[in-house]
Amino acid sequence: MKYLVTGTAGFIGSHLVEHLAKDPTNKIFAIDKKEFDFKLDNVEEIVDDLKNPFHKLPEVDVVIHLAAFNGTKHFYTKSLDVIRDNILPTLNLIEFYKGLPPKRFVYAGTPESTVVSTEYFDYPLPTDEKAPIGVIDVQNKRWSYANSKALGEQAVIASDLPYTIIRYNNVYGPRQVDHFVSEFYERVLQGDYTLYGWKNTRTFIYIDDAIKATQMLLDTDKSFNEIYNLGGEKETTIKEVGETILDLAGIISELNLEDAPEGSTMRRWPDTTKLKAHTGFKQSVDLKEGLRKTLEL
Repeated sequence: MKYLVTGTAGFIGSHLVEHLAKDPTNKIFAIDKKEFDFKLDNVEEIVDDLKNPFHKLPEVDVVIHLAAFNGTKHFYTKSLDVIRDNILPTLNLIEFYKGLPPKRFVYAGTPESTVVSTEYFDYPLPTDEKAPIGVIDVQNKRWSYANSKALGEQAVIASDLPYTIIRYNNVYGPRQVDHFVSEFYERVLQGDYTLYGWKNTRTFIYIDDAIKATQMLLDTDKSFNEIYNLGGEKETTIKEVGETILDLAGIISELNLEDAPEGSTMRRWPDTTKLKAHTGFKQSVDLKEGLRKTLEL
């Protein structure tokens, strides 16, 4: 099987390439603005910025489009870059591969696109894939990410390419940057125990489980032209996660609890019934063990 994976110097992308490369019959074209240097015989890296017009990409069986401008702090400070980096590469990839159609176009969406339903319109939690998409406050630059990713979903669907859309919910693990777990632990190492958004809840999933679920979706025909929530099942407060990190690090200290930035979602809890029904996926790494592996504690 031939794959083109974008965003391969990033967190999920690098882990996915390593996973796919374990099958020696696979050929993976890994594309990113930065080189990761996989040193794997069946991985060919392409260093390119997908925002730029391009003329030729490899003919493949599956396109997995993970590249995005992520990191919550950037949504506020570099919002135009976020929009540009999320929309232009998606449109460029669609235009190219409409002329050389793969068997499947996989697109990474975001659960942030649907939180308007739960925050403002009492849509039930856990939230299924049919929840309406919207923007809570168009003047809050935070929504640059959710809105541009939602437009990407619609573009993929409108392209008439055979697709699978995966909304990754709070995946964490080694190599992750610009994320709550890594940023909080970096502060802890400096003796700063400030925890933002401590009341908020999320359902975390360790990277190995997220990759396993992704592979299961690739392996089933049931996932063609479908949207999936991919995330953990246990709703956990950010405070609980912070306390677990301190416990694993052997630190006895009070957390300095601060509110989340304006626009942050209070509760995000995906309904993964569809994922489990179509693949049989079961989460295997609990939060404490995942944090231990992530932070090497």
